[in-house]
Amino acid sequence: MVDLRLLKVIRPHIVVGGFLGYLVGVLFSLNLGGRVPWTGFILGYLIVLFEDLATHFNNDYYDVEIDRHAPFKPFGSVNLFIEHPELRGSAFLVAVGFSVLSLLCALGMVLMGSMWHLLVVVLLFNVLGWLYSAPPVRLHSRRLGEITIAVGTGFCVPAVGYIVARGAIDDVFLLFSAPLVLYGFVLSLCLQVPDLESDEALGKRTLVGLIGRRYSYLLVLLSSVAASVSYIYLVPDVTGVFLMMPLISLVPVASSLACVLLLNDSRAHARLFTRVNVSALFLLLIGLNVALLLGLN
Repeated sequence: MVDLRLLKVIRPHIVVGGFLGYLVGVLFSLNLGGRVPWTGFILGYLIVLFEDLATHFNNDYYDVEIDRHAPFKPFGSVNLFIEHPELRGSAFLVAVGFSVLSLLCALGMVLMGSMWHLLVVVLLFNVLGWLYSAPPVRLHSRRLGEITIAVGTGFCVPAVGYIVARGAIDDVFLLFSAPLVLYGFVLSLCLQVPDLESDEALGKRTLVGLIGRRYSYLLVLLSSVAASVSYIYLVPDVTGVFLMMPLISLVPVASSLACVLLLNDSRAHARLFTRVNVSALFLLLIGLNVALLLGLN
């Protein structure tokens, strides 16, 4: 039997964020004329859910020593395996199981009519999720963790939703995902800034460690502005509701601008920066989903 204590590894806020990102992809596709039965919708989300869960478990499995010395994380959790190392072996098996399940669900969707694009996206999703923490690659320690999170959350998650309702990835989705990848990059920076000192002490090379907190705050602002601009010039106005997207995208711009103007480079302020800006990203996803739902009426 699986030890129920392993449930503590799951981050509910990441699960919620994954669902919102998946839903954005589905609703965008439906606005373009896509269709998806409830069975396809649920099976598609299970792909995202299983891969999210696989990442939770393999990340904690590989990062025990890093997490042992890490400070409190506003959107993180205490690594269960610090106090219960006997559970690590089970966690690895659970992570492998969830990855396999995500691939099996993708295969099922392909058999139901989706293009092979879905298997490629899900395979990429799995590879990035494992290589983010797993040695010897450990992307998060090679200043590639930011790109990994950006591609995983900003492209792979909504791509799964888009494919299950549209059948395949096309040029329209690639344009639509551009600002979402920027927001994934913003998310990665926001999650890293409280850990600057501990990451440097443990030899974990991150972009925040390279440029410092103040320039990271500025980079978050510039990335948020670039995402807003892309909604004006890149994202096709397939329906009139897309005019709402540049307005919705001002939420992360406002939060990051306030942080640039008001915060310093202390760890306490970095935690506040993370809370404010990650919360703004959640509001952004909710706003995008509401706008896309309105476009279906």
